[in-house]
Amino acid sequence: MAKLTFKIRKGVSKSAKIQLFFNYGTNKRLRYSTGLEVLDSKNWDSEKMRIKNVLVEVHKNDVNNKLTDIQAFLEKTYTRLSVTENIEVDNEILKTELNSFLNKNKHPEEKTEHLELLPFYKWFINNYQKNPLVTTGQPMAPGTARTYKNGYTLLKKFNDTQFKLNYEKINIDFYDAFLSYMYENEYSLNYIGTQIKILKTIMNASFEKGFHNNLDFTKKYFKKPVEEVNNIYLNQEELQKIFDLDFAEFKPKRINKDFVVTKDKLENARDLFLISANTGLRVSDFNSLTKKNLIIEKGNDYISLTTKKNSKLLTIPINKTVKSILKKGDGKPPKKMPEQHINYCLKVIGELSGINETVQKKITKGGIKKEQEFKKFELISNHTGRRSFCTNAYKSGVPTIDIMAISGHRTERVFYKYIKVDDLERAEKISKHSFFK
Repeated sequence: MAKLTFKIRKGVSKSAKIQLFFNYGTNKRLRYSTGLEVLDSKNWDSEKMRIKNVLVEVHKNDVNNKLTDIQAFLEKTYTRLSVTENIEVDNEILKTELNSFLNKNKHPEEKTEHLELLPFYKWFINNYQKNPLVTTGQPMAPGTARTYKNGYTLLKKFNDTQFKLNYEKINIDFYDAFLSYMYENEYSLNYIGTQIKILKTIMNASFEKGFHNNLDFTKKYFKKPVEEVNNIYLNQEELQKIFDLDFAEFKPKRINKDFVVTKDKLENARDLFLISANTGLRVSDFNSLTKKNLIIEKGNDYISLTTKKNSKLLTIPINKTVKSILKKGDGKPPKKMPEQHINYCLKVIGELSGINETVQKKITKGGIKKEQEFKKFELISNHTGRRSFCTNAYKSGVPTIDIMAISGHRTERVFYKYIKVDDLERAEKISKHSFFK
């Protein structure tokens, strides 16, 4: 019987590489480097063959999940080759399969000499836009790369105007100074949190490459600021109003010097948005659907695709709203639009639909919590569709685990923060369960 184990191989530093050992017959044994590592060998659980749940191992969840994926892949592949296809399996075949699975043949990582903080930050972005990240096995998604580029620009500006940075200066004093700098420039608290999170990633990646030994960024004080923002969702009644809109009498309207809203653009943006609100897809996915993504299995219609952000395979049932949208296009999804153009159109669509209740929104900018009033239609964006799907699906009784399989939330704690349901609504939903009857 085949048996797979993971073991660590210690180096000269505290870190250790994780290797795979696969015994699959008499004198048949594969040893393979996974490309993953544990920052400190003492944090390896040899019995569970995973990294222990300790704070200093900042990528423990990603690495452990990747090990699980590798194990499942190899065991499934070995069964397919040896049993289903009746192939005489050897180490070369298994290595080829694993290399392909981990993209080792496609994207050999560039060699790097010692790089200081900002040069390494820039290298990290350029390298992992085309090469797979160790933590995910996939290159950065375009949206993620944009976020990292913005972070690099901000940190470089701080470096150029405040004081010169290097690895050793990333300490608690820097943390306070950097936060003060961002507060003074009136960045929102969640944006600031994103910058700290990215910087911690860069510091950890450069630490793993042996470029420094500064672990101040792992201290509890060096945390990512975060606040819950009252982001809106649209309920089923509001989505129906948008679906029922007739744009026949709409006159072209200039939003700014570069964009004019027309009835055709409104129609297209409306259809794209409603697909998101009924499937939970991100804009990068619902805005690039083709007829190839539409499948029929056992008489049921589905959207099937691999997500742009995390390369996750999704198969989502198509409801009557999405079916009617596809029918308008003779079975084809709506054509792609620039994301910002969709956002412009959605605010016009929301206003035309009468979604104009007053919404209070609190947000911390410049270290000061401010409260602003908006008309609800002013806050509708591409992402509102995805949030609306998750919230409406939860309220209608779809099991949380099934919604999370589409939304990509890894824990229920994070999921419940994402959806917009108050305590009373949640209690009302739970009260319908047979246990309370």
